[in-house]
Amino acid sequence: MIELKKDFNPSSLPEWIEQLKKELKGDDFNKLLREDELEELKYPTFSHAESNIFPFESPGNFPYTRGSKTNNNDWDNGYLLKLEGEKDANHKALEILQKGCDFLLFDLQHKAEINWEILLNQIELEYIKSEFRFTNLAQFISLKNHFHNNFPSSIKFSFDFLVAENSDQLFIVLSEEMRIGQRPFCLVDGYSIQQTGATTWQEIAFMLTTGHEYIVKLIEQDFTIDEAAACIHFSTGIGSNYFYEIAKIRALRKGWSTIIKQYKPKHACTYNCSITAFVGIMNKSIQDPYTNLLRQTTEAMSAASARIESIVILPYDSNSTKGTSVLAERMALNISLILKEESYFTAVIDPIGGSYALEDLTNQISEKSWDLFQIFERLGGISSHEMRDCLKAEIIAKAEIRKNQLANSQKILIGINKFLNPVPENNNYTVAEEYLGLTKIIFERDLTLVK
Repeated sequence: MIELKKDFNPSSLPEWIEQLKKELKGDDFNKLLREDELEELKYPTFSHAESNIFPFESPGNFPYTRGSKTNNNDWDNGYLLKLEGEKDANHKALEILQKGCDFLLFDLQHKAEINWEILLNQIELEYIKSEFRFTNLAQFISLKNHFHNNFPSSIKFSFDFLVAENSDQLFIVLSEEMRIGQRPFCLVDGYSIQQTGATTWQEIAFMLTTGHEYIVKLIEQDFTIDEAAACIHFSTGIGSNYFYEIAKIRALRKGWSTIIKQYKPKHACTYNCSITAFVGIMNKSIQDPYTNLLRQTTEAMSAASARIESIVILPYDSNSTKGTSVLAERMALNISLILKEESYFTAVIDPIGGSYALEDLTNQISEKSWDLFQIFERLGGISSHEMRDCLKAEIIAKAEIRKNQLANSQKILIGINKFLNPVPENNNYTVAEEYLGLTKIIFERDLTLVK
């Protein structure tokens, strides 16, 4: 190995700052310092080994800031299938599996009764990772009967008990079902919170609070901490700030492992959390569709760089009245494939390791999210109306800042509030969705943002 460091004299932080001042040629040095009104973060645009003292961490070790993978940086290329008709969904699933998808996520919220024979025809779930998002117990029982109570190990389930029907009774029944051979079934939906306009640390605080409540409830059902943690999985939304999103995922792992540590698990794998990253549609355009490619790509890159387990890129027009187009679907599937097979994002185990700037952002976001998590806990946790009111007020305030920044062109989204498509597509959005009383944002849909 060539030790290049021996050929160069190290420079101290003061020496580096002095050189930066020379390069500025008289310009104000404060130009290199950033203060983010929305995220409430202050940080320099440069960093040095002497800027902060960071503890040595490595992949696969506590506090799992750098993830659990030690052999490669691979991830699952997921696709979200919203089930409306079994035959059409089956055809679509088989089609996208041929196009490079290796993780099927079935959203069952629009279907009360499901014909599993038709839906899963020729789909060999024993060899494909899959997730089923249920809304009620009947859906789960019908799938259980389809598999004769012998689910393939590659299947995981998703129940969001914050919005599910008869959630308390449902939780008790499913806990009994999962007591032997634990698998993920408690979904912590950070993605939906992120899409309502939450900051990085608000999203993390919500996920930590919700995940911790699931831990407490599962332990009350006589699960060990190792068994309880295996039943929980997280979804997170990926925003447009490349470095913030990397730091956010790292901060989530750090916060979760800190919580788990208090329960003294027996197995090291219990500390890590399983995360699916969603590249959403808040900042995407259906009027100027070709502006979405770079946004989706850089957002997927930040998730991959943070060493995520699964990435689901939603087609940019998935919430449009015309439905998903061929172009949008191809982009959603192919971006991950290009990052893997042509850009070699899977080849480097931890591409962010050693970045002082990312460590600094991770620490700042960790501290802010942990402070808010403690406030939420003191208010009674996610089941408390007082805590939910606090969460709602916090996020609404930040969502308003986002809207004002776009309305005043402080933030630029090409094709949405700047350089609009002179010949916009003839397409519109469906009715706005809500989560926990918060409206999900799509900037382009809100005409007050467009100048």
